[in-house]
Parts: sequence; structure tokens; C-alpha cells
Amino acid sequence: MGLFGRRAEIQPVPQRAQPRDIEALEELVNNLESVTDEASSWRIYASTYLEFYDFEYVAVWRIEAGAPRLEYEVGRLASALGGTAGQPQLVQQAARTTQPAVANASAAGTDARLAAAVRAGAQSGIAVPTVSKGRVTAVMEYYSRTDPDPDASLLSKWIAIQRVAEQARVAALTAYYTRQVADDRLAVTNVVAALGHTSDSDVAIRAALDAVRTAFHWAYGSYWQIDEQENVLRFAVESGTAGEEFKKVTLAATFAEGVGLSGRAWRARDLVFVRDIGQLTDCVRAPAAQRAGVRSGVCFPILSGDKIIGTMDFFTTEYVELSESRMDALRNVQQLVSQRLDVVRGAESAARNARALLDTVSRLRTATADASRVADEAVGRASDMTGDVASLNDASAAIGDVIQIISSIADQTNLLALNATIEAARAGEIGKGFAVVAGEVKELARETAEATKRVSEQIAALQASAESVASGIRTTSDTIAQLDAVQARIGEVLEEQASMAHAFEH
Repeated sequence: MGLFGRRAEIQPVPQRAQPRDIEALEELVNNLESVTDEASSWRIYASTYLEFYDFEYVAVWRIEAGAPRLEYEVGRLASALGGTAGQPQLVQQAARTTQPAVANASAAGTDARLAAAVRAGAQSGIAVPTVSKGRVTAVMEYYSRTDPDPDASLLSKWIAIQRVAEQARVAALTAYYTRQVADDRLAVTNVVAALGHTSDSDVAIRAALDAVRTAFHWAYGSYWQIDEQENVLRFAVESGTAGEEFKKVTLAATFAEGVGLSGRAWRARDLVFVRDIGQLTDCVRAPAAQRAGVRSGVCFPILSGDKIIGTMDFFTTEYVELSESRMDALRNVQQLVSQRLDVVRGAESAARNARALLDTVSRLRTATADASRVADEAVGRASDMTGDVASLNDASAAIGDVIQIISSIADQTNLLALNATIEAARAGEIGKGFAVVAGEVKELARETAEATKRVSEQIAALQASAESVASGIRTTSDTIAQLDAVQARIGEVLEEQASMAHAFEH
């Protein structure tokens, strides 16, 4: 016989029509293979027993601090029992005694919940506790159209079945979490592999979004960048799709710190998970998300050093729970993405600096070449000037020779004038006119001698200046030659800097 023995109606149901308990356990084990978290395990547990035993109602009550809390309910009587006033007495009794609690329609007068079930068509109820390490952790509540069999051996069997079912549930959860740990590690590895080939920050962000979304099986992801001027998060990149309406709202949205899913992750500086996106009453995307079928969301900040520069959020089209393993994996992904973006941005900055250095080196190299060319031209001009000064010295020497001749002629003219004066004096009255001419010639000879002296002095000064200029030109030529050597060394250094800049750039 099954958990419940006979119907309250006309006659007992034949034994062959009753589900076999072992088959129920096998069905439960098979169904538990699709478990995804603690809540889903209880849902599968309740739904399997409801269908297999043809119950009217099955509920799971979690016992927390000695008090029952409804975890899940399913069955035809769910609407009738959902609003029932009073406490679940059968559940409390089972939790208190650690034994199954059974009641039929005759006890409906003292149990409001049982009375509601009877009015809806049930004939009896039973609560079976789940005991772990001497403590009741949960109670399964069943309502049926049949009367319970009070046989003690059957009650013991219920306890045994519940214990085996609980072991199967825990084993299924353990297997799921083990698989999830492996999946999470693989997901992290896939994200690392996707980011490892990126060298552009925009490409890295998109690659991270795509990799995280696909690795963790989410429907949609988006990256939000902090606008430092307005101090808000602005949409930057998306991955996947959640409908046109959700995308339209996303593109136009901004979030202040602490507002919406992304704003909360910004303020918390940590991963934030929301099982029901509808709970985000301060999020402008929540209504559109619900209409698009978006259910759960998770977001983590992206940091550069100690500074948050953006956030990444992801959404599912079904309700999910995040295990500790998955949250740890996501935090690892957050660190990996942040570190990779830091590396990529650092490389981009280094490349920009290298290009700027290369540009500076190029301009310096051009300037150095121009300086070398000017220096060469200056050396050539200095050489020409040295030749010109030498020619000037030669010309000055030649002029000095001419001046010497003129000075000699002036002396002779002066001597002849003197002799003419003497002869004119001897001639008396007849020689007076000649004496006047002789005086004029003498005066001209004297002025010529003085002018010749001044010219000689100026030529001597010009020759001294020319020598000084020639000496200065020689010194300048030597200096320019040294400068040219310095320019050559600067050129070598610039070539080394250019090579380094090329290395940085690539």
C-alpha cells in the first residue's frame, strides 16, 4: 500500500492501483537530476509526490529557529489553503515530536487549516518531518482524499521513505553543486581565454561581456561606464538580447550610485544579485524587463586600482539562485576582467606614449638635421669669410705700399716746393708769382702727407681688425665643428629612442 491506505468513500481502492513506494522514490531520484538549487529540489520533491500519489496538496515547510516557514506548495488545494488563517498545526506537531502527525476530517473543528482542506474536498492530512542530526529541518505536508492508516508500521515506513527521499535530495544537490563548481571553473577558464587575446579596451569589454554571458548561460549582459562629470553610470556595450523594449530603455537609462542593480553594485563595490528583477522599484528598466520575461539579475563592478570605472550586469529569463560557488566564480571573473582591462588600458597608454615619444623623436631628429645643415653652411661661410679677410689683408698691404709711394712723392714734392721757394726768392720781383705757386704746392704736399698718414693708420687698424675677425672666424669654425660632433651624438641617442619607442608601440 501507499502512504495513504483507503478512501473514505464507498470501498477501498484495490492494492494494485496504489503507487508503489519504491517506484515513487525512483521517480523522485530521476526528477532530481534536473535540480538547480535548494529551492528547486523542494519543488521537484513536492511535485513528484503530488503526481505519483495523486495527492490534493503538497507543501514544504522549512523549520527555522523552531518556527515553520512555507517554502513551496503545489496542488489543487493551494488556492484554498493559501489564505488560511491560523498556524499549520500538523506541521508544528511533527516538528515538535520529530514523528509523523496524522489527522482526518473529524479533527477539522480544532484545526483551521485542516478545516479549509476538508471543505475543499480533502479527507485527511499528514505531516512528515525531515530529521538531520537530531534536528527537524523541514516538514512535508500532504492532504489526500483518503483516510490515513494509523498502523504504527506504516508510520515507520513514512519516516524511512522520508529519510531515503531526503538522502536522494541531498545527494542530487551535492552532485549538482559539484557539477556547478566544475562548470564555474570552466566558465572562468573560458573568460580568461577570451580576454587573453584582446589588446584593445573596447574589444576587451565586449569579449568579457560575451564570454561571461555565454559561460554562465545568461540571456543578456551590458557594460555601464561611469560618467565622471555627471557622476552617473551610462550604457556603453551590450551582449545578447532581452527584447527591443528592454534595449530601448537600457540605451536611454542612467544610474546614480545606489540606484538600480548597477548603481547598487557601484555603491557596494561588490557583486549584487536580485532573484526577482521586479523587486528593483528604483530601476527604470524593471517594468520593461518584466514585460520582456527577464527574471533574475546580477551585477559586479569593474575596478581600476581602487577606483570603480564601470559595472557589468547580466539577466536571465527564468528565476535562478546563486550558490556560493557561483558567487565566488563571479567575483573571480570580476577581478580577472578588471585586471585584464587594467593591463589593456596600460598597454594602450604605453602605446600612446610611445607614439608621442616617437613623434617627438622624429621632430627632434629633423631639428638636429637642420641644425647640422646650418652648422655645415656656417662652417662654409666662415671658410669663405676667412678667405675674404685674407684677401682684405693682402689688399690693405697693397694699399699700404701705394700710400708709401704717395708719401714719398709728397715728400719729394715738398722738397721741390721748398727749392722753388728759394729760387723764387733769388729771382726777386720776377719770381714772386712763382713763389706763390710754390707755396701752394708745398701746402698741398703737406696735406697729402697728413692724409697719407691718416690712411696708413686706418689701414693698420683695418689690418688689426681683419686679423681679429679672422681669429674669431677660426674660433667659430672650431666651435661649429664641435657642435656638429655633438649633433651627431644627439642623432645617435635619438635613433636609440626611436627604436625604444617602436618597441613600446608594438
